[in-house]
Amino acid sequence: MSSGALALQLLLPTPMSKPFTVGEETTHVVGDRACPDCWEGYPGVCPCGGLIHAAGDEEDPEGADGPATTRCDRCGRAEEEIE
Repeated sequence: MSSGALALQLLLPTPMSKPFTVGEETTHVVGDRACPDCWEGYPGVCPCGGLIHAAGDEEDPEGADGPATTRCDRCGRAEEEIE
């Protein structure tokens, strides 16, 4: 499969939504570039071709600006493991 075909495949909705767990949230959707449960700015594209979903509390008591947990829906790695 060419990289263009793979990119197009990631943009198209799947006929059957497959739930995906990120942290304690079980409502993320594999392959959904507009995943409604992700933090703003997510999901992002992972180097493996999957999507990196993000979960966590809206307000972090420690003042962190990013999500508490991230995970790729294809390779399962967290964003900090990839960078």
